[in-house]
Amino acid sequence: MCATFADEGRVRHTAAMAVLWVIWKSRNAMIFRATHEDVPNICRSIRRHAELWACRAPCRLDVTPLKLWCQTVVDVN
Repeated sequence: MCATFADEGRVRHTAAMAVLWVIWKSRNAMIFRATHEDVPNICRSIRRHAELWACRAPCRLDVTPLKLWCQTVVDVN
């Protein structure tokens, strides 16, 4: 299935939401539990969240662009 403009918009939206979600969780951990996460851990967490969301997407959606985006997240291994 070829990605449409709407699919690309969904990928950008989901990627942005994954980034914001992980930053928000990291911020809360820093404030409420006094834990500090480094950038590589935050990047891995963003990637894991986006991959999980892609797995949980409805079958009617083409998640291939999101999976490709996950591969572009900084490789911190």
